Amino acid sequence: MAAVALQLVDEDLESLPRAAGPAPKLQECVLLIEDNEEAMWLVRYALQEYGNGKYRLEWANSLSEGLDQLSKGGVDIVLLDLGLPDSSGPESYAWVREVSPKVPVVVLTGNTSVETEFAVTASGVEGYLVKDQVSGSLLLQAIRAALYANKQKKQRQPGFPRLFEPHFRLG
Repeated sequence: MAAVALQLVDEDLESLPRAAGPAPKLQECVLLIEDNEEAMWLVRYALQEYGNGKYRLEWANSLSEGLDQLSKGGVDIVLLDLGLPDSSGPESYAWVREVSPKVPVVVLTGNTSVETEFAVTASGVEGYLVKDQVSGSLLLQAIRAALYANKQKKQRQPGFPRLFEPHFRLG
């Protein structure tokens, strides 16, 4: 009798639909490397207000603390201030890129220097925002764009043409 009951349970289990793979990630981890606590609260508010629950904020108030968090993994995107107590300017971006070359970075800084913006942009930063010129919706737009571009870059396979590149050469 028990054997029959176990066989019926096994048959019922076999008829249940199987999961296609791992469950989708519920939230993207946003690491804010910023020494100003007020700025952190503004970013947290923007993520809550405009992020539809898709983002979780982690905060590091120095570059060294941020690099430590990055080296542990699990970060999907970095928001980086360029004026930190232990590093400033494009060098901060270079350190982040050195520790975590595949994580997209959006610079969120008070630095309005065109030279700094060009230096960081030329190095490959995915976004550059000046704090007093950014809104919550613009911040989320930059985050989404950087994550999307990074996802596309990861999915690109050798031998396939890049999006929007010509498939021929002139001359």
